[in-house]
Amino acid sequence: MSRGHGDRPPVAYLADGVWPDGQLVADAPPSASAALHLARELHVAMEESRTGQRALAAATGIAHTTIGRILAGTVLCDIGTLAKLEHALGRPLWPRAGFGDT
Repeated sequence: MSRGHGDRPPVAYLADGVWPDGQLVADAPPSASAALHLARELHVAMEESRTGQRALAAATGIAHTTIGRILAGTVLCDIGTLAKLEHALGRPLWPRAGFGDT
């Protein structure tokens, strides 16, 4: 897990509300927006599949604490972790082109 390129943890860019349902500050880096989207999508995927953090950890080999930190916005997800999560849940989690256009 990396915070990458000197950015603060994604949750540090929260302007209002509670992560991941709140709003980011206007000048938040793209990594914070992507992490917010990922946390939302991961939460939904886990709810819909009725998969808890420990079960997802067992299926992916990712520590349940790391999954918790991704959900909480305290870390940026690396590509290997993302691939394992998407594979285990059977759906894309990372924002695709145009995710920030709305």
